[in-house]
Amino acid sequence: DLARRNLDSMSNRDIAAFWSGLPRLLHKRGAQDPNLEEKLRCVIGTTCTRMHSFQCRDLAQTSLGIAKTISQVSRGNQQYCADDPLQIIRGLFVKESQCLSIFDSIASSTVNMLNEFEARHLSNLIYSFGLVERNPDIGGETLFDVSGKTAVRILQTFKPQELSNMLWAFVKVDAKNSRLFQETGRVISGINLGSFKPQELSNVLWSFAKSGEADPELFRVLGNHIVARRLNDFQPQHLSNIAWAFATAEVSYPELFKKIGDHIAGQDRLNLFNPQSLSNISWAFATAGVSHPQLFNKIGNHIAGQDRLN
Repeated sequence: DLARRNLDSMSNRDIAAFWSGLPRLLHKRGAQDPNLEEKLRCVIGTTCTRMHSFQCRDLAQTSLGIAKTISQVSRGNQQYCADDPLQIIRGLFVKESQCLSIFDSIASSTVNMLNEFEARHLSNLIYSFGLVERNPDIGGETLFDVSGKTAVRILQTFKPQELSNMLWAFVKVDAKNSRLFQETGRVISGINLGSFKPQELSNVLWSFAKSGEADPELFRVLGNHIVARRLNDFQPQHLSNIAWAFATAEVSYPELFKKIGDHIAGQDRLNLFNPQSLSNISWAFATAGVSHPQLFNKIGNHIAGQDRLN
């Protein structure tokens, strides 16, 4: 409501901040507003009208905020009341496909200023398009074509999360860019891997395997690092993705599989592992030809226990 009443006086940075904060506001979901749809349409219209004058940071912040909002309201099959803010936003962005015109506007506004983007903003921009799985055409090339070229030139300035998010996004929109993956692999090999969080390691490996650009040497470097560190801060999804990536890339690393298997088999319960994660882990061990009876017994007993509960 505050944004709608002050639209005319809001700067581009203010508008970008509104979109950046919207996903967090949706989590709180305060009192319902019968005029929410009208107000949002006004903010969307002003955003698109002024998009051409946004700076790099504003474009990236707006793009990421809207993408996270769309991702949040699109998640799962949960049904909401007609006047629920989540349902109203879902109707605007998903059912009416408002996101298509917004992201096309962001892409066209971005293309002429890509060389001005810092690594953080470029990564956030790319990641946002990955979240909504959009790769607009821009003058005979796609957004991911041109942004990939820019990224290659400044890869040395990317932080681990920025590298991870960028690679993940390229896979999500099925954008092929062998040079980007090769150069990113070289950069990662030269970075202190202790600065990578488990999710970032997991996403990097998954992205290389899923894209078909897996580099065995990079996988060995990352595998060595994972084997040398504790797995207590790795979530089930991280372990599942890592095992899946090595099996899919056909990179043999029995020691890594043993460490992952021992860690999972040593858990009191597997309740934090969803069925897909357990399935991927089982598939990965079988495909990699790694025997781990304790792990398979643990998974089998867990599944049998779940069946008894159902």
